[in-house]
Amino acid sequence: MTLNIINREVHSLFDQFANLMQGQSLYCASEQHISIPPEVGQGFILRTRIRSGMEIVVTDITYKQNMKLHIQEACPLFELSYCLNGEIYCEWDGKENLTDNWTGNVLFFENELVYEEMKANIRNHMVEIRLSPQELFHYAADITEKHRMESWLQRHKGRIDKYPNTPEIHRCVSDMLNCSYDGAMKRLYMESKAMELIALYGGVAEHKAAEGSRFLTRDDLEKLDQAKELVIRHFEHPMSIQELSRKIGLNEFKLKKGFRERFGMTVFELVRKQRMEKALYYMEVQRMNVGEAAVSVGYSNVSNFTAAFRKIYGYNPSEYLKMLPHREVKMD
Repeated sequence: MTLNIINREVHSLFDQFANLMQGQSLYCASEQHISIPPEVGQGFILRTRIRSGMEIVVTDITYKQNMKLHIQEACPLFELSYCLNGEIYCEWDGKENLTDNWTGNVLFFENELVYEEMKANIRNHMVEIRLSPQELFHYAADITEKHRMESWLQRHKGRIDKYPNTPEIHRCVSDMLNCSYDGAMKRLYMESKAMELIALYGGVAEHKAAEGSRFLTRDDLEKLDQAKELVIRHFEHPMSIQELSRKIGLNEFKLKKGFRERFGMTVFELVRKQRMEKALYYMEVQRMNVGEAAVSVGYSNVSNFTAAFRKIYGYNPSEYLKMLPHREVKMD
């Protein structure tokens, strides 16, 4: 079974999933219980909406056939998940991730097309904390804490990273699954546990970041931020690594290694991503055809443009545009 979903805001993913699956939804205050149709599998999804922009989702489903999802993450999404049982394969932007038993993942997606596959006859049991970045910043007491949270997001942007299964994290997840409260008290309890899980992850993440960034000084980090701004500003006529290195005053080794560590991608990958986002704007908003968009972002060969677009979004340009609602694709 294959489903196509465009996720335009934090709470829309599971609503669309339920509708496409023709699952039955029961509502009780801030909770939604989604039952899976027998012909699809067995199990449920339990969503607790904490507030607009934040929800906690418990999934416990066994599918009768392989479930394949194409999800366009069209809104900024910070997610912390913990898989107690399952086997979930994800692919996006040329990257891959396999989630299995006792695995914790953290991600920050802003505009990514994600392919997700779950095998038949395998129980998928997991907890997800889904937030908009603004809801995460809501917990910052001052500007320093906000900057620290922003650094979390930047480290994980466009990535799915694993975090260790510590006894404290496992106990926190277990507390969430075994919550005995109802109504408002349950919502408050679940929110407190969600924040505890994020704090536990944050402690591990900051330690790892400190260990991994010892070769970069504060001045180096500022120069890398400057390099990113230059790459974005000049993506249509990109500088070489040598030119960029001279421009910011950082040697090529630190530029290449530090850029990947700080931003989760190479300089070339950022240039390609910026070009494809601009091309998508030309096709979707200005209604250019594929060839016109390719030329506009610096590709003289449409085949090369199509291959680059497919690496970012997982589809050829014409296929991707057909997925968007109310869009008639202009062909070459």
